[in-house]
Amino acid sequence: MRVPHPHYDANVRRPAIDGAPPVSPNAPRAPEVQKIHSNFLETLIFNGLSSPLALVLVVIQGRYLHTSGRGSFVLVILSVTLLTRLLGQLGYAVTNRTHEQGADLKSLIQSSFAIAVVLGLTGTALVVAWGALVGDASTTVVVVAALALIPNVVWQSVCGIVLGLGQVRLWNIIQTLPSVLIVIGFAVFVIGLDMGVEGAVLAWTVTHLLTAVFALVATRKTWRPLPLDRFLDLFSRQLAWLALTMGAVQVVNLLSYRIELIVLERSKGLAEVGIYSIAVQTGEMVWLLAGALTTAVTASALADDEKGAVAIISRTAGKALLYTTVIGVAMGAFVPYAFGPVLGSSFEAATTPLRLLLPGQVVYAPVTILVVYLSVRRGRPGLSLAVSVAGLVVTFVSSLVLIPSYGASGAAAASAIGYGAGALLAWGLFTKLARTPEKAPAPAAAPAVAKIGA
Repeated sequence: MRVPHPHYDANVRRPAIDGAPPVSPNAPRAPEVQKIHSNFLETLIFNGLSSPLALVLVVIQGRYLHTSGRGSFVLVILSVTLLTRLLGQLGYAVTNRTHEQGADLKSLIQSSFAIAVVLGLTGTALVVAWGALVGDASTTVVVVAALALIPNVVWQSVCGIVLGLGQVRLWNIIQTLPSVLIVIGFAVFVIGLDMGVEGAVLAWTVTHLLTAVFALVATRKTWRPLPLDRFLDLFSRQLAWLALTMGAVQVVNLLSYRIELIVLERSKGLAEVGIYSIAVQTGEMVWLLAGALTTAVTASALADDEKGAVAIISRTAGKALLYTTVIGVAMGAFVPYAFGPVLGSSFEAATTPLRLLLPGQVVYAPVTILVVYLSVRRGRPGLSLAVSVAGLVVTFVSSLVLIPSYGASGAAAASAIGYGAGALLAWGLFTKLARTPEKAPAPAAAPAVAKIGA
């Protein structure tokens, strides 16, 4: 999910539209439809840039890190990624809070930065300590990976704010930048300097640092000047708790996506993890259209009235399921034939895991859209957390049963079963909550609707 990141919000209420009412009272007005289509197409264009880069990265990892090296790289960055998911929802917490009476966007953004630094430093120490205790990688590699945490949290928080404000183009630029930078980093450190896993981790950390710098510069008018003399006083427990609650959904989601990796590594070794991770990364590309649809409708769904929001979310989720099904069928039929020629013969074994994964990934695609409604529109991140926990538990139990006998294929089947369980629960909760009256949000102060820009 969003992700999903799957948590989104908007604090911009669009002006009333003049003219005749729409044919369906639940449908967005024509200008809103045009904006949604424009956002969708723009996001697809950016995805059209990032997706080939992701494929290039997969090829580089397969050719230069090989199966065990790729498996080691995935596991080294996993702890940092988990904490990033936990803390990276600060931006969406900010846009949620701008609905409150007297809310000020600049103060909320500054507070989110203080939370990112304080909790990020704590998380960095935890990553290093955990790596020293149980990791197979060197201390240097673990430290380099841990240094990516705070920059990662910062740029993802900025993304949450700009998307909530409907600044889709800036969101797309920031989201695409890491895909560009990581390929350059791998070309320099892994291919050029032949640094192996150490170079891959260094490239990953530098990528997040540069992306954070860009995001801060691009949005500097919304947070400057930053009161460094009372920086720690900006820490808000209420905002931190909301962000952590949203982030908990992301952490459980990631664990649900990756818990089978841990079981697989313990049962079958790093080489099997490397093969399976290729199937996972390839299969997750079926979510590109669903992600683009989520980005396109987020601001509109959160700014519209309740009936309009339900209509937008349900209609978009249905489209995501249909489109993803078509893509999934095509991917399962043709993509596996490229594994051997492109990545090397050892990766041909990813064929069966990919085909087992795809059905679950297809049915899970609309969940990122449903969570827009559950977590932020209705302010019920606990419901999204329930979806994530259900998927995690089902995936873990299935992994314990299937992986010892079937290896990577068992991991794929377990993951697909977990995806299906989470998707069913998400649709059920969305249907139930959509029938429950929504409490009207308190109006936001004028500064909260300022446009982000340099």
